[in-house]
Amino acid sequence: MSTIFRKMADIYNYQVGFWQRQFLQELFRAVFSLRGRVNFTNLARFSFFHEQTFRRHFRKAFRWVWFNLTVFRLRRHPEEPIIGVFDCSFLPKSGTETWGLGRFFSSLAGKPQKGLEVSVLGIVATESRRAFGVDATQTPPDLSADQTDGYSRVDFYLEQITDLYDQLAGLGVSYWVGDGFYAKRKVFNTVTGLGGDLITRLRSDANLRYLYTGPPKDGPGRPKQYDGKIDWDDQEVLTRRFDEVGRLPDQPEVRVLTTVANSPHFGRDLRVVLLIGPGGEQVILASTDRSQHAEKVVRYYRLRYQIEFVIRDAKQHAGLTHCQARSQEKLDFHLNMSVAAVNMLRLLAQKADCSLRTYRREAYNRLLIRQLFSKLGLSAEYDRTDPRIQSVIHTGRMAV
Repeated sequence: MSTIFRKMADIYNYQVGFWQRQFLQELFRAVFSLRGRVNFTNLARFSFFHEQTFRRHFRKAFRWVWFNLTVFRLRRHPEEPIIGVFDCSFLPKSGTETWGLGRFFSSLAGKPQKGLEVSVLGIVATESRRAFGVDATQTPPDLSADQTDGYSRVDFYLEQITDLYDQLAGLGVSYWVGDGFYAKRKVFNTVTGLGGDLITRLRSDANLRYLYTGPPKDGPGRPKQYDGKIDWDDQEVLTRRFDEVGRLPDQPEVRVLTTVANSPHFGRDLRVVLLIGPGGEQVILASTDRSQHAEKVVRYYRLRYQIEFVIRDAKQHAGLTHCQARSQEKLDFHLNMSVAAVNMLRLLAQKADCSLRTYRREAYNRLLIRQLFSKLGLSAEYDRTDPRIQSVIHTGRMAV
């Protein structure tokens, strides 16, 4: 933690106060070792701080984006390409007074349910396949879920990208990847307007047109641009007019075809990649970078799922859904703390060569040793390298 705070000061000229540093170190120590729900009551039981201390500090602002980017910089290979990814997740929440409470779509239930929604923006290192959460923003409940001419939830999601675009572009992010929900005109226009490229999934009946590549017509008039609509049901024509570039490395039965086509709805030409399974099932991907290789489009889109794993781990290991507060400030602190905790937990577990679950178990064992030394009046500092201490810490270690 001390290294992260020093790097934040060097890179962003942001000094974290002494008491906030102490609080954050104790907070992460408690989150990693906690058994049960990550709320104020349990955090106090697994640390030396009082419950009111946690409630008070959760009201204070902290530069979580800079913190997460600093953690990423510490582990990133300098020449490794990275991409930006974004996704939303439903968080169940009861009560009536919590800020942001509304009806949001739950993919688990397959329908809107009462609760909260968080929009998570992250980055993925394409070679190591490591994902890092960068920012978690709670979705306001009073916005329309549909894409209309007015301000909607899509516009709110795009503001998150716009606010952080320059910082991530400085790290080398030029490609942004979202699932089929983000295949909207507003998203295409915003990302390309900022100078980036968007990779997403299109509908199975996407309205696309072949580009005309024949000889120019004789006589006056506008040159022919398009050569008919793409019929996704005619695989014989698709095979003839698309370029087959290979098969998926891990699924050799899936064919990969590609072409550059025009989308009347999005008002632009796209690099289109068609995946055809052995039973004829299709997946249509698109990139605004028309010169991008089809293999890279597929690989980047599949890396998008890494942000879902970050959200999953935040729910399982960092209490993303456990916030005990109701105010917007405390909710924002809790959501971003959970994402940051997963970033750190993954790196610490990788360094210790163990799973997240095992690292948390060992964190609990360290806490137990510390409490025993404290309560028994023994030295507060113990030899962490002592084999006897290490054997206690490794109690319950799971096989990888």
